[in-house]
Amino acid sequence: PFESKPQTVCTRTEVRTEISILASPKQVWSLLLNTTYYPKWHPYITAIEGEIELGKKIKVFTIDEQKKEGVFKAYILTLEPTKELAWGGSLGFIFSARHYYIIESVGHDTVRFVQGEYWKGWLGKWYGKKIYQNTFESFNLMNQSMKLVLESSIKD
Repeated sequence: PFESKPQTVCTRTEVRTEISILASPKQVWSLLLNTTYYPKWHPYITAIEGEIELGKKIKVFTIDEQKKEGVFKAYILTLEPTKELAWGGSLGFIFSARHYYIIESVGHDTVRFVQGEYWKGWLGKWYGKKIYQNTFESFNLMNQSMKLVLESSIKD
């Protein structure tokens, strides 16, 4: 059952955010996979190079709140149309990370959008400790931006 209060997590090893969006799972999925449109609405991912296909490698370009640009490579780990997308990577026990988006239908044209990330391994715990609060804020900004784009397009 859908709870009105989002189940969020903000720890040194995991960040999880949730938001309710008045849109269909298909609309959310389409926006999520339309990476060429990201620069127009996404607050921290400026571009993604590579195909969003299971097992494929992508290159993700980011920008933080201080306008510092970054880039990382990841593999598509989960790809379930209109339900879940996840990417990440691993260096054995030293570091692993998984970034995920989950789309859950909770009624007629309403979804619970979940975005999260977790870090494991020796370096993962250090990395998570360094970035978890900024990551939580960035995820919430992206969720709000996605909600605004999708709910505005419904009214148009």
